[in-house]
Parts: sequence; C-alpha cells; structure tokens
Amino acid sequence: MDLPRCILIIIFCCSVQSPGWAQPAEDSIGPTFTTIHVPGSKATVLLGINSLNQMVGYYYNTGNGDNATGFLLSDGNFAFFSYPESDETLAVGVNDSGLISGYAFTGASTSVGFLYDGVTFTTIELLDNGFTEVTGINNAGSFVGGRGHGDILQSFERVGTRFRDVTPPGAWLTAAAHGVNNFDEVVGSVIGGYSLNNGFAYIRGKFYTIAFPDAYDTSAWGVNDSGIIVGSYTGCTPLCAIHGFARMKGKYLSLDYPGATLTFANGINNSGQIVGSYTFSDQEVYYGFVTSPITATDFERPGCCVIDPNWQEH
Repeated sequence: MDLPRCILIIIFCCSVQSPGWAQPAEDSIGPTFTTIHVPGSKATVLLGINSLNQMVGYYYNTGNGDNATGFLLSDGNFAFFSYPESDETLAVGVNDSGLISGYAFTGASTSVGFLYDGVTFTTIELLDNGFTEVTGINNAGSFVGGRGHGDILQSFERVGTRFRDVTPPGAWLTAAAHGVNNFDEVVGSVIGGYSLNNGFAYIRGKFYTIAFPDAYDTSAWGVNDSGIIVGSYTGCTPLCAIHGFARMKGKYLSLDYPGATLTFANGINNSGQIVGSYTFSDQEVYYGFVTSPITATDFERPGCCVIDPNWQEH
C-alpha cells in the first residue's frame, strides 16, 4: 500500500496503557470513524480485524517505518511482537481463532512470511534470498500473499497444504494477494504493465478487475463473507489524494476520514467494520481507525455510491 514502508518486529508480548481512542468522526455519507493510536507513535497502521473485534497492524516511532513493530489490539490492550532477528515486523491478518498472519524483513532485500498464535511463529518462506509476504488469512487457516525477487512478482493462496497461483493474467511488474474470506474469495493488487494499477478479485476460478471509476489507481485489500471489498484509490479531482473505498456488486462507497488528505481502508470483518489509517496534510503522523459497520443497506442509500459501468455479476 502507498504508506511509509510497511514492516514490523517481535520478541515480547505485553499490555500497555489504554490505546489512543478518539471520539468518533462522522462522514456525511458512510460510517463513523474511531481513531486508534499507539501512544507516542509516529505511525499506527491497522491492517486486519476479525469477528471478535481483534485488530492487527504495526507502529513505529521514528524514521519512515524503520524498526516497525507488529501488534494485536484486543479488549483495548495492545500486545506487541516482533519476528525473531528481524528488522521490521508487519501483522496483516487475524482470523477468529486469533491466528495472525504477516511478514517480517530479515534484510535489505529479503522477507519471510509467518503465522503467529501468540506464542510461536511458523515461518512461511517460498523463495531463498527473496521476498515472501503473507497477508490475509481466513478461519480455515487458508492464507494469501506474494513472492518474488526484487519485486513481488506472483500472488498466491495456500489452501490446506497446497499453494496455488492467483496472479491475474497480464504483464505485471508486481502482483500480490492481500485478503481472503471464508469462501476462498481472494483480492489483491497489480502494478505496472500496459494499464493503470488496479485491484483484482479471484472468485470461483475467475479474475475480476477492481477499479474505482475514473481513479488514477486502485488497490484492493480486504473482503468479507458478504462480498464487500475494501481498499484505496487515488483520485485527482480537483487535487490528487488517496481515499478509501468499500465496494459491493459494482457500487463503490468512498471513505474519507474527515479532514484527512490520505485515507487507507485495509481490512473488513464479517460485521462490516473497516480498519485502516489516515493522515492530515503534514503527513508526519499516521493514525489508525476502525469504523462502524457497513452493510448491504449502505449501498442502497441515495447518493451513496459511484457505479462501476463494467461490473459483472460474480
């Protein structure tokens, strides 16, 4: 995603003082936002949420993501962790059993994926001296991600013990899967090639393009069992800015934290709560957020949505 370098670290698990809960902020059309911030951090980024309202992400205090640390937020308490001997650790997904998926940077040009149950890390490494990034996970333990050398060239899903390629056809420079629901529907993003950067969905063996109408680029990051997809897009009318979105059956609901110049929607649970991050014009501090639930009814409200003219029934 278009944030400071996404990464994390681990070794200890503890609770700290109450997270930086702020008063909910309300958009004119859409959900309310509640800010979540690791006290004193320069950036708090939320990436995943399960049906028990447990949230995962990462934070850092200095630089542009250097020494970032993963966390689980549960019942108002942060538990911080870092993958052993890593430079940075990113917690991306969490299922209803509390199993966390993510990846860690172990060198300037290498990363490993992992699953973490709160005690033990299981390493997922698909390439020697390359990148393996594990992102979303569902309740069956299936997970998705990307792998490659230099760039993430191929997106994958592991179902049971078997890996399968879920890279959309095309001459992409980068392709990575980011989210998966309990029906093994996968969403992700592609960069480069002969078209604009787009999100994609892989549903029942077919690929579908996720592209916010008239946007410069679109990234898809999460999908719940109702088929609501969340992500972010860059719009340049009148000024270029990054906005979050929720999409259902070809209808896009734009999401902006009030007053923010950049809003990233990164994950969604089956209740429709969305997690992400935002920043204001200085872009010096990033804050996490969780929203009130979005449901199918929100996509039927007058004036709610932008319609995708190329939408196909899945």
